[in-house]
Amino acid sequence: MMPDLGLEQAFHPKAIAIVGVKRSEGGSPPGYTGMMFLSLLQEAKFEGRIYPINPKADTIAGLKAYASVSSVPEHVDYVIVTVPAAAVPGVLEDCVTAEAVDVHICTAGFGETGEEEGYRLETKIRDIALRGGLRVVGPNSLGYHVPSARMQMYRQAELVHGPVAFVSQSGGHCQMFVRQGPPQGIGFSKVISYGNALLMDSTDFLEYLATDPETEIICMYIEDVRDGRRLRELVTELNPRKPVVIWKGGLTPWGARAAATHTGSMAGDKQTWDAFFKQTGAIRVDSIDEMADVTMTLLKLKPSVGGRVAVWGGGGGNSVAAGDVCAQEGLQVPVLSDETKDRLLEFMPIVNQIMVNPLDAGSVFRDMSLLRRALETVAKDPSIDIILLHLAAGFFKWFGPEYAARFRECVSVFNRESPSGKPAVIAIRDEGKPGDAEGFVYYLREAGITTYSTLPRACRALSRFASYHRFIAESGADATASLPLHSRPSGSTHRGK
Repeated sequence: MMPDLGLEQAFHPKAIAIVGVKRSEGGSPPGYTGMMFLSLLQEAKFEGRIYPINPKADTIAGLKAYASVSSVPEHVDYVIVTVPAAAVPGVLEDCVTAEAVDVHICTAGFGETGEEEGYRLETKIRDIALRGGLRVVGPNSLGYHVPSARMQMYRQAELVHGPVAFVSQSGGHCQMFVRQGPPQGIGFSKVISYGNALLMDSTDFLEYLATDPETEIICMYIEDVRDGRRLRELVTELNPRKPVVIWKGGLTPWGARAAATHTGSMAGDKQTWDAFFKQTGAIRVDSIDEMADVTMTLLKLKPSVGGRVAVWGGGGGNSVAAGDVCAQEGLQVPVLSDETKDRLLEFMPIVNQIMVNPLDAGSVFRDMSLLRRALETVAKDPSIDIILLHLAAGFFKWFGPEYAARFRECVSVFNRESPSGKPAVIAIRDEGKPGDAEGFVYYLREAGITTYSTLPRACRALSRFASYHRFIAESGADATASLPLHSRPSGSTHRGK
C-alpha cells in the first residue's frame, strides 16, 4: 500500500490559508474561530506561510490578508474554513479554482443539526468537493494537530511528538487526549478530528497511517463509520503491526441519540461492534482515561501474552480488595510456588505479614536492598508475568523525599536489569490530601516507571495489554514486530522542534 501523498501534503504543509479570519474577535460566537487557528499556529511557531483570508482586511495579526484562496500568490497546501455554514459552498468553489485540494471545514451547522437546511448545505458541499476533487475533512471538526509540522490546534496542550496517532470524530476528545497524553509518556504523530465525516472517514485516515513511518500505535474514537467492512479489513491488517485502540461511542440508546446530534452519526448496535472487536483483535476501551492507560502500557512494556500478576502492598483488607479488582478486570493472581515463598521467608519476617498472593508484606518497602531482593525473587516464579506494587500516596510522604528517590531508583534499576524481563509496575491509591496520588504518579513516571493512578485502572490496562498480545500470538502474527519502539531508550518521546 503506497502512502497518500496528498494527505502527506496536508499533514506537513508549506502554506496554510485560513478563511474567515476577522480583524478582531469581538462578537465572535463561542467555539473555534479563524483568529484562534491563526494564533495557535503562530504560538506553535509554524514554519510555513500563513495566509488569512478576509476581503475586507489588508493585514491581520501582522500578516497580509487576501480576498480569497485563489488570490494567494502561491499554491496553498491546506485550507481551514471558519466562515458561517451558508458561505462554505462559495469557499469550496474558490478552493477548486485555486487547486487547493486539502480542505478542513471547521464550521458546524450541517447534517448534525437534523434540519432540512443543514442537509441541503451538506449535499451541496459534497457535490462541489466531488466535482472539484477536494479532500475535505469535516465539517464540524477541528482538523489536524501535527507536532512534527508545528501545527497546533488545541490550546493549553504541549506540542509533543511521538509514535501515537489519534483519529477521532470528536474534537473535544482530541483535546483531552492531547493534554492527558504527555504526562503519561505519550507523544503524537498525528491527531485528526474529522467531525461529520462527509467525505473523509476514519478508513481514509487508517489507510494513510498504515504506511506512515511516524505512527506505531493508532487510537480511535468512532461514533459511526461509512464502510464497516473496510474498517474491519483495515484494522485486521494493521493490528498485528500497529496496535489499534478503539473507543466506540454511542452504543447505548442515550449515547446513540447524542451521537446523532453531535456529528449526525447513526451509531450501530452493540452486538455488531462486539463481533468487530472479537474478529479484529482491536483493543477496546470506554474512555479517554482507559485509552491513555492502554497506550502508555503498550509504549512502556515489552510484549507479553501473560496476565498473571503478583500484587504487593500492605494491609490485609487492601490485599483482599486487590485480589477482587484483579479478578474483575480479567487478571489472574496465581498462588506463588513453595520455592518462592521459602526464598522470601529467608529475609522477610512472617509476623504480621502474609506470603500469599496478593502479598501483605509492607515491611519490605522500608529497605531498598530487601525490596530489590524481593522483586527478583518473585520475578523468578514461573507462574508470574508482572509484579504490581499497590501503594498509598501517603506512604511516600511518611518516609520523605529521600526515601521516595531511593524507592524510585530501586524500581527503575530492577526494570532495567532484571534477568527475567518481567516488569514491576505501580498503582497509587490516594489516601491523603486530594492530589497527593497525582503528584507521586508523575514523579514515578518521570523515571520511566509504568505507573497508574488507581488499581482498577492498572488492572484494566494490563488485562487489555495481555489480551491484545494473546490475540496476536494465537493469530500467528509476530507481536514483537508491531512495536519497534520497545528498542528505544526510556523517554524517547520528545517535544516537537
